[in-house]
Amino acid sequence: MRLIWLAVLVAVVGLPDRERDRAALLAADRAHARATDFLSAFASNATYLHPGAPLVRGKDAIRNVLAAAPETGPVTWTPEFADVSDDGTVGYTYGWTHLADQRGKYLACWRRRAEGPWRISAYARTKLGPTAAGSTATGTVAFAPRPPVRGQADSHELLAADSAFASMSVARGARAAFLAFAADDAVTLSPGAAPMNHGREAIGATFTDFPADAVLEWAPVAADIAGSGDLGCTVGEALVRARGSYSKYLTVWKRQADGAWKFVADGGNARPAR
Repeated sequence: MRLIWLAVLVAVVGLPDRERDRAALLAADRAHARATDFLSAFASNATYLHPGAPLVRGKDAIRNVLAAAPETGPVTWTPEFADVSDDGTVGYTYGWTHLADQRGKYLACWRRRAEGPWRISAYARTKLGPTAAGSTATGTVAFAPRPPVRGQADSHELLAADSAFASMSVARGARAAFLAFAADDAVTLSPGAAPMNHGREAIGATFTDFPADAVLEWAPVAADIAGSGDLGCTVGEALVRARGSYSKYLTVWKRQADGAWKFVADGGNARPAR
């Protein structure tokens, strides 16, 4: 692991501070993708969202979930995007997962303390799905990260924003809530090999066939925020009560120019009822 971290440092020398931090995080994720131990980059208290499993915390609990997973081989992944907080302590990455002819997506929230390595604090994978024959396109749209907007480093702000997001979903419907709380450059991760949903228009379109009588409810259970108060993430549990559908989610939030929080990335997967 020391050699991997040294390679990450060498790769990003000479860049401006924030670009250097973004490059270092992307390099850390790529190094993690090459590592033989999936948990090598996870923080000891990381939260993990595995398709079909309960939301779990801590490396021992994550190992137990992975040991019970039905995959027939190791899942690999390809990072595609990274962004970091203005103080370089919190960041996120997303990209594609692969297993044989199947593909999915992942979203990871990372934290770095002092001058140490980046560690994953929360990680969500979508369910894998078959890749169409001859398909190589990822459907990724490149967005230039917006300039950071600093503010108070209070994780309760993120919990309040996520709770307000959830309340709007109940009161006005999931589509209205997602359109209201998505940043212009936000991305959501659908299951399987379908392209990622980039931008508010694409995100809104995912709710076209959402049943009119189905109410998407959720509640955050934890939040993490950068010391610069411009970037953070929440994790929580969701359900559609009328359909008996239960899920969990990881959402990345970015403070906007007016000081409000909007989400820039969102992904999740199914969970047991309890």
